[in-house]
Amino acid sequence: MADIVQILHDAGLKHTPGREALLNVLMRSAHPMTQEEISRELAGSGMNRVTIYRALDSFTKAGIVHRVENGDRVWKFAFCGCGSHGHCHPHFTCRNCGKVECLPGIELPDIPKPKAGYIIEERQFYLRGLCARCS
Repeated sequence: MADIVQILHDAGLKHTPGREALLNVLMRSAHPMTQEEISRELAGSGMNRVTIYRALDSFTKAGIVHRVENGDRVWKFAFCGCGSHGHCHPHFTCRNCGKVECLPGIELPDIPKPKAGYIIEERQFYLRGLCARCS
């Protein structure tokens, strides 16, 4: 498992025991987790929901965590261990176990420029199917 202190440092984030615990939970999980699931895992750690939300937000902005919405209108969070933090690559979601995997070797096509006045802030591309373990 990658060194959490180094991951935080490389992302330009300050190391705190709470951030370390949160990132450890995400790194150990085989599937994206909701904030509620994360809160249950961190019960007794002293991190409240607001602190967890802020840490998840900073992790997402720093590119070390993916924010995933699998069609159920609930954001889930997964560690991005692929080393490509621009998120300009597709992700594969297993419909059976929920595992999310980066596919950095697959380039996304160029997209047309938006209409005047529109700004694209995020671009996501997901593939769904069965992972090697579930197929």
